[in-house]
Amino acid sequence: MEQRDFAVADLRLDGNNPRHAVPTPTTREAIAALLGKDPEKLLRLAQDIAQKGVNPTEFPIIVHEDGHPVVIEGNRRIAALKALADPSLVEEPRIRQMFAIAARRHSYPKSVRCVVAESREDARHWITLRHTGENEGVGIQPWTTEQKTRFAEKKTPTEKALRFMQQVSEWYSTDEKLLQDIEIVRSTRLTTLARLLSDPKVRNSLGFDFRDDGILAEYEPEAMHNSVRRLFSDLATHLSVSRVKSKDQRSEYLGAIKDDLPQNSQRLTQPRFVPKQISARPLATPQEQSQSSSPARPTPSAPNRPQQDKRVFQNVVMRNISPRTAKVLNEAKKIVIAESPNVAAIMIRAVIDIAVTEAAERQGWRRRQDKLRDRIGVALRHIDPENTDRKLDEARRMSQNDGALSVKNLHSFMHQWDVHPMIVDITTLSVVYTPMLLKLDEYLGENPK
Repeated sequence: MEQRDFAVADLRLDGNNPRHAVPTPTTREAIAALLGKDPEKLLRLAQDIAQKGVNPTEFPIIVHEDGHPVVIEGNRRIAALKALADPSLVEEPRIRQMFAIAARRHSYPKSVRCVVAESREDARHWITLRHTGENEGVGIQPWTTEQKTRFAEKKTPTEKALRFMQQVSEWYSTDEKLLQDIEIVRSTRLTTLARLLSDPKVRNSLGFDFRDDGILAEYEPEAMHNSVRRLFSDLATHLSVSRVKSKDQRSEYLGAIKDDLPQNSQRLTQPRFVPKQISARPLATPQEQSQSSSPARPTPSAPNRPQQDKRVFQNVVMRNISPRTAKVLNEAKKIVIAESPNVAAIMIRAVIDIAVTEAAERQGWRRRQDKLRDRIGVALRHIDPENTDRKLDEARRMSQNDGALSVKNLHSFMHQWDVHPMIVDITTLSVVYTPMLLKLDEYLGENPK
């Protein structure tokens, strides 16, 4: 399908637009139908187009019928432009006046770039994907609340909840049950956590408060551990927003978990400030700070619980790769994730890419090599052709799906300036792809070429 510029006046609105229950053979009828349910929406669209122009990332689609270009995708945009050009097409006086004001104040587009389809059937697939949801990953996947907040970067209750989760993940990075609950809350109960943390009484009881550039901690992390663990466990299981909507409900919840809350006797005489995006190690007391030259005591961990990676691919040793790839891996392993999350995220992507690319070239795996997800998929199919190695399940799932930690997100760490990698996500990626790299190295050793 080719792209061409058309004068708005020459474009015809679709008389058989699926938005309408009955045909709309004239421009006036089509605009009236679009305005009928919610005239303010079309007006706001027109005002936005008048100020910013037509969305350059989504072109209307037209077909030629009876010698005329007919809009089969993008009717609202074209209708808004036509109403700006001729407000008399709008029947309701107040709305008509608002269109006229917008047209006078701004130099709105008189022509628009469109995609020309051979027929309606030729465009059906793309229109279906545009308007019928995710379609198992083929269509448009809407952002989650977390993703919207990351993009907006506003200091909303949701942004503060995300910041709190990141800090907790850093403080208790060896508590896998807590980290699992945090991921559940991130995807299913983020707004509930935000509502709880917006209450000053809740924050005071938990022992922290927010500042624009960080968090104030009233206790040592060890003293807050039980309360944080209880909070995220409850949110991940039964604590829904309907149970913490009101101030009284939140007070009732605090009473229910009072035995897990930090004790006043443990409260610090001076709150400790933890800057945003800085490694949040357990906060030292003044006495410990003065003894900083003494060897630090290791943080105890639960028995039989695997340690989370503190560094990028810290447990990966590859003996059958080229010297250059080995050097990239070894340099990546020097990066402490909590101290340099952006560099760590980029290096995880780089190590995975260079390792599977080298393996593909050495082994002659030539099919489907254009994209990183394809190269990972080919490597996984060769090193585990029967899909029997359970340690590779998460790498298979993350690399071939479009979830929160997909290959698309690996790309975004490197290529998108507005993406902020979270420490818990980077740690997860490092852990997930470690078995794949080890298995790949084993395969290269067994199949030298």
